[in-house]
Amino acid sequence: MTIFDNFQIISDNWKYVLPPSRPSEAELQRIRLLLFDMDRKSTIAILGSTVEYRDLLKEMGFESIYIFDKNRSFYDLSKTWCAYDTSNEILIEGNWLTTLDNYPEHFNVVLSDLTMGNIDYSCRYDFYRSISHMITRNGYFIDKVLTNDMPYIPLSLIRKKYIQIPLNLLTANSFSCEALFCSELLNDGKIDTTKFYDILRSEFSNSPKLLKLIELSHLITPENCVWHYGKGWHKLEKDYISFYIRSSFYMDFLGSPYYGRSRHYFHKKG
Repeated sequence: MTIFDNFQIISDNWKYVLPPSRPSEAELQRIRLLLFDMDRKSTIAILGSTVEYRDLLKEMGFESIYIFDKNRSFYDLSKTWCAYDTSNEILIEGNWLTTLDNYPEHFNVVLSDLTMGNIDYSCRYDFYRSISHMITRNGYFIDKVLTNDMPYIPLSLIRKKYIQIPLNLLTANSFSCEALFCSELLNDGKIDTTKFYDILRSEFSNSPKLLKLIELSHLITPENCVWHYGKGWHKLEKDYISFYIRSSFYMDFLGSPYYGRSRHYFHKKG
């Protein structure tokens, strides 16, 4: 299951998750700049119930906001985290692989934050194609992706780094990102958190501090979840950008556990 299926755990623990696993201030400011001169009646879609995007659009005065989420319960819970009234949002409930195709050329902008890993590699092309078909001419797809476009981090380096720094929420977030999403454990192109936690507990069994850090990281990334990350970006990028006349990206902020490994893309449709 993906994190969106594991509703009870994520609903209890979402408050502990920090950027880069959520949109950062810098990413939101880039989006704000792009949308600044856009007609506030423009129709905008969000893949998932990302609170930061919903608040940003409300702050900017956009009136037509569609939320595509497969889990109604998670969407209902996430409304309690929003700073602004969500009553005029339009929820499209269901699997993205079936719901997106129902809105051809309907949206001026589609926003996405780390959604790619929820889609099996065999379905990626159809997923990207469906997103592009949703977007109007000269519209935008704004998306943060984890590319891991550099060597995976050896567990020996993770041990060396985290055994020297204090235990806190920031450290737990960073460890979750690096050990589960950027380490040599990704060699087969899939993240299985139950399997990965078992390996980490075995690998770090002689360090009480690291074992405690593994325990804390469950607040960020629960067990019994699967994501599709780890394949080389050079194998995936062509299909990803092929639907757009222009694609540009920003790297994650310096000091982020995803620095050099994630990209904030701005795609323009022709």
